[in-house]
Amino acid sequence: MVRWLQSNVSGLLAVGLVGFLSITIGGVTSYVSSPVIALLVGFLLSNAGLTGSWAQPALQFAAGPLLKLGIALLGFRLAFSEISEIGSYVGICIVISLVLIVFLGIRKIGSLTKISNSLGLLMATGFSICGLSAIAAMKPLSGADDEEVGYALGLVTLFGSLSVVVLPLFQLIFDLGSSDFGWWVGLAVHDTGQVVATASIDSDKALDAAVLVKMARILMLAPILIGVSFLRNEKRSDQKRRYRIIPMFIIGFLAAATLRSLDVFSDQVIEAIGDIRSFFIASAMFGLGASVRIQALSNLGGRPVFFGFVSWVTILVLAGLGVLLNSMAG
Repeated sequence: MVRWLQSNVSGLLAVGLVGFLSITIGGVTSYVSSPVIALLVGFLLSNAGLTGSWAQPALQFAAGPLLKLGIALLGFRLAFSEISEIGSYVGICIVISLVLIVFLGIRKIGSLTKISNSLGLLMATGFSICGLSAIAAMKPLSGADDEEVGYALGLVTLFGSLSVVVLPLFQLIFDLGSSDFGWWVGLAVHDTGQVVATASIDSDKALDAAVLVKMARILMLAPILIGVSFLRNEKRSDQKRRYRIIPMFIIGFLAAATLRSLDVFSDQVIEAIGDIRSFFIASAMFGLGASVRIQALSNLGGRPVFFGFVSWVTILVLAGLGVLLNSMAG
């Protein structure tokens, strides 16, 4: 271990520096999150030939073990009690149902548009739950190659960014109140940073509603991961593989969420853990971005873009219906 660290110190320093700078830049703007910045930097540096063999072990470490640790720490961001704060059982059912319907619906759309099963799984997870972090969490279970992961991350970022522009225009067209607008943003927008940027355009009331609904969506990450892991293990005959139905990083995620829900740690400790998690995930996104090649992306063709557009429209429409149902129930 010590020898590995010594031989890869330059690569680890590069990963850490990009992670730190991404968080710093992301902290001064609400329009671009630190994972997106790190992903883009990794993609650009790699395709410019600046991440040679000297950096590869560190990049693989960032995109592998460090990513899983960051996803596990994501659980400290959540408390199970937040679901009850939505305000009604109808609202809770709407959020849970929407996540499941969008996830399964996008999987079906992927099948109809001849998208690979692994890319469809990544896209369904990213669109239905929480964008980049959800895709990163599903990556170990999906069997997707680096280019498919890069394509999924890019499309979720693209259409999530479009939502920041489009949803406020729709609010004006449909004359939505702040609460309804916040619900629509929380249900439809992928990345948490994009949720904050979009809802903040209206008011604090819209922002509070959007973040609350978004947190409830993120709580669905663990059940989705466990379900996919269970189904995949059911198809395997290898007894050793069947034994570990739930990967360790998912267990870590659930354990972290449980500790947060029980108020085991003070707010200061939770905040410190959040800073560490953000650094790990940003560094991991740098590693993922560096593994994607432009030529390989072009080989995938334009079909995934069409798939992404249809998926984006689908979640906008279904989220709008969810807002309508919640408004009628209220």
